[in-house]
Amino acid sequence: MNRIFRRSNYLLRLCVLVTLAALTCFTAVACSPSNNASGGIQEIVVATEDDYPPYDFLKEGKHVGYNQELLELVTKDAPFKVKQEILPFQGILTGIATNKYNATNAAVALLQERLATVDFTIPTTDITNYFIKRKGDPINSVADMAGKTIGVQQGSITAKIVAEVINPKLKSEGKSEAKTTEYGAFAEAYQDLENKRVDVVINNLVALTQTLKAKPDVFEVLKEQVGDKVYAAWAVKKGKQDILKVFNDGLTKAKENGSLKQLQEKWLGVSFDLPNEPRLPGDKPIPVS
Repeated sequence: MNRIFRRSNYLLRLCVLVTLAALTCFTAVACSPSNNASGGIQEIVVATEDDYPPYDFLKEGKHVGYNQELLELVTKDAPFKVKQEILPFQGILTGIATNKYNATNAAVALLQERLATVDFTIPTTDITNYFIKRKGDPINSVADMAGKTIGVQQGSITAKIVAEVINPKLKSEGKSEAKTTEYGAFAEAYQDLENKRVDVVINNLVALTQTLKAKPDVFEVLKEQVGDKVYAAWAVKKGKQDILKVFNDGLTKAKENGSLKQLQEKWLGVSFDLPNEPRLPGDKPIPVS
C-alpha cells in the first residue's frame, strides 16, 4: 500500500472549501475515489487531524500518533493507495460531506446527527469527557460551573456537552449557565486556561492526562465524568461500503491479534475494551434504518 502525505496551508484550505461549495457538481466527480481499469478503488483521500495529541500531532517534522500508526497498520494490505490531507478538525466532516475526502482516521465522536453524512467504523478509542482546571482553583464539579467560562473545541462533542448536559443541570438547580469559548485546537484552550482567560476545559481523559503530565504544577483533572460514555471511530463517506469494509476488517484483525491494544498502550498510556460495533453516547446501539 503506497501512501501520499501532504500538509495543506490552512487559509488555502478555507478558500478551497468555499470554491468547492460553489462548484458542487465538479467536486462530486473530482473527489470521488479513483478507480482502476477493473472497476476497483485505486486511491482514496483520508483526512487526518493536524493537532490532537496523543492521537495526531507533529513530531520532528513528521505526523505521528495513535491514529496515524493505526491507519498505517489497517491499510498496510489495502487494495488501494491512501492519500492523506492534514487539516484542523473543523474542516474534516465538512470535507467528507462535500466529497473532498472519502474518509477520516481522526477520533470522531459517534453522534446521532453525524449518521446522515457518514458511516462509522467499529470504535477505535474511548473519548469520554472530563474537566481540566488550574491547580488549586475552587472548582470541583459541574455544580461549580455556574457563570464560569468553559473552553471547548469548535465542531466537537465538547461544545455539545455544555449545551445539553452542563447548562440544563445548572438551570435545574436555579443557577446561572456556563459560557463557552470555542477553539480550533485544544492547545490554544489549555494556553488560555493557564492564562486565566477560561476557567476549565473539557476534553477526553487520555488527552487531558497528556496535558497534566506536561504541566503537573499548573493543571488538575477533575474526577467527575462529564456526560455519557462516548466512543470515537473513523468516519467514511455515507454509502462507501467497500472502504468501510476494508477499515473494519483491518480494525477487527488488530483487535483479535492484540495489536490494537498495543498501540493504545504505546500512544495513549491505557487500553480499552471496545465494542465490536459502533455505539452512540451512553453505549447505545445505532438505530437500524
